[in-house]
Amino acid sequence: MSIVAISVDPPAVTLPWANEKGLTMPLASDPEQKLIKGFGLVNPDVPELALHAVYIVDEQGKVFYRKIARRRAYSNEFIDAVDYRYGRWPRDTQQ
Repeated sequence: MSIVAISVDPPAVTLPWANEKGLTMPLASDPEQKLIKGFGLVNPDVPELALHAVYIVDEQGKVFYRKIARRRAYSNEFIDAVDYRYGRWPRDTQQ
């Protein structure tokens, strides 16, 4: 599984932030919002920003989880989606 982050911010803004957070995933910059507009993710309240969106795609290229919201998704939401897709549901909450 791979993770890619896309931001409306230019690399000069995104890279220092990612380094500060210790992120090692690929980061894409879309300041002109071509991809963001293509996916319908322009924030209606603040058009210069994108909505928070997560797509999880399986090995065959099929999207099996999608979340679009005004808030960031939480890690457990992703874990639950992956667990559900690959048959490890429910997740053991005792760990």
